[in-house]
Amino acid sequence: MTELQKAPHLSRIEEERLLRVAIQAAQSDFPNQVRLRCPGSAVLKAIAHRRVSFPTAAAIDHIATCSPCFGEYTRHRREHRVRVIGRLALTCAAGLCALAVLWQYGRSQSSPQKQPIAHESPNPTITAILDFRNFTTERSGGMQAPKSAEVSHLKRDLLNIAIKLPLGMEDGVYAVQFRTRLDQPVISTVGTAAWDGSAETLTTTIDLRTLAPGEYWITIRSGNASWRKYPVVLD
Repeated sequence: MTELQKAPHLSRIEEERLLRVAIQAAQSDFPNQVRLRCPGSAVLKAIAHRRVSFPTAAAIDHIATCSPCFGEYTRHRREHRVRVIGRLALTCAAGLCALAVLWQYGRSQSSPQKQPIAHESPNPTITAILDFRNFTTERSGGMQAPKSAEVSHLKRDLLNIAIKLPLGMEDGVYAVQFRTRLDQPVISTVGTAAWDGSAETLTTTIDLRTLAPGEYWITIRSGNASWRKYPVVLD
């Protein structure tokens, strides 16, 4: 408990180090059945819920190389994600209720009902997955792809996209833009990122049918943070 210091939350650099080492440790199995030098449930929960920072590399390495601690940290991380999503769902539900009331009021004030006109069914969406977990974060906030990485390809269609983000990125609402290679925005939308047990995954729906084939950037950011850019090709 002496290693804890009050802070807004675990920094991205520290969590990136924790997750990177922890995933490697989980594959090798560090049982630590006697729980030697473990920080305790209260500390693990506070770290997972972003209530404290964990300043020492030794403490971070302990969680990463102790299977019981890493498992408990992951469970607390999921609990925190559920609460964040719950609060977001309540906010969205309140907004939908307000829209429903306004829509009903608008109907009551509208002109007499006209005969319904047949419409074609909307085109179904296609699911696509983009994996950017191997991209590294530069100090400037930009993204740098590994040398062996291949550029992702997407169809020019109505897509439900799941983007697996690099280590260290957090849950929340993100702005998403497609930009030309000259960095000109052409399509914008928003999505929600959440921890799925193995990666921070951003999900969103975007219509790419109006774009020409070629190379683009997909850029994302949370709040007023810097944009992060990833290369994609539209077929």
